[in-house]
Amino acid sequence: MFKSLFRPLFNAINFKQLEKIAEQGDADAQNKLGVMYHLGSYVPKDYKKAVYWYTKAAHQAHPQAEANLGEMYEYGLGITRDDEKAVLWYTKAAQQGEANAQNALGWMYEKGKGVEQNYVEAVNWYRKAALQGEADAQYNLGVMYDSGKGVNRDYIQTLIWFRKAAEQEYAPAQTSLGMMYAQGHGVAQDMRIALELYQKAADQGYVLAQRLLGDYYETEKNIKKAIYWYLLAAQKGEVTAQTNLGLMYGVGQDIMKNSIISYALLEMASAGGNETAKDIRYVIAKELNSDQIKEAHSLTKEPEELWKRIESTVQD
Repeated sequence: MFKSLFRPLFNAINFKQLEKIAEQGDADAQNKLGVMYHLGSYVPKDYKKAVYWYTKAAHQAHPQAEANLGEMYEYGLGITRDDEKAVLWYTKAAQQGEANAQNALGWMYEKGKGVEQNYVEAVNWYRKAALQGEADAQYNLGVMYDSGKGVNRDYIQTLIWFRKAAEQEYAPAQTSLGMMYAQGHGVAQDMRIALELYQKAADQGYVLAQRLLGDYYETEKNIKKAIYWYLLAAQKGEVTAQTNLGLMYGVGQDIMKNSIISYALLEMASAGGNETAKDIRYVIAKELNSDQIKEAHSLTKEPEELWKRIESTVQD
């Protein structure tokens, strides 16, 4: 009993000590308190208190606090969303070498958020963060080389930066690198390597990798695996997975035809903006009576039941 009480008590004492140091003006302690309130670590999550402590530390030029405050402004957490103020605080932190802020600032320049869009400046900040080992920035820099934005298009550089990020188990980079191998894009085509990379990203829950695995296994006529990966992606709202799965049930492609399941999936994908799904749904609707269409609509409103039905068709 005493052992189970010790840790919460110890944490409470530590928090009080940290709070006291922060109130005395210690910037590092202030930033730490902000992080605790931001994440809800040992204290109830409170974005306003996080902003309060980040601001105190940021005004003392604490680079992590400046970066954290920029994030709060960018996403409107505990404070009114303001991209220009986000850029202001990201810049202050980035100029002090804070890698997360450099990457975030690169993103703001790339997207033109709170600042005039400038791909060259985006590349500049991505590179600074990437050279510090920031996986997100390494991936973003690879994307810029792949698209030729802010730099000359260079597939060798794309490959280098995607690999660096992928080696840090960064799922978007693993997926993009896998796509390069799958398509022979700037590298010798190798589906085995592509699948290994997709699998690593999919196992982390990365939805695009899950859908790409579904695509591969559908092509290979491994329907159980195709449905497994499509279903995982579809549950997260990936409209292409929903469309592909809907089409499989709509035409009875190597699986029992089920127009109600098909219509429900295509309805979801249509709501997500997939134009192909809208066209296919129109065709499937002709096979259903009004009661069946009502049933399909109800499945889109109660997706847990839809997922169960899909799983049961695979088991059967």
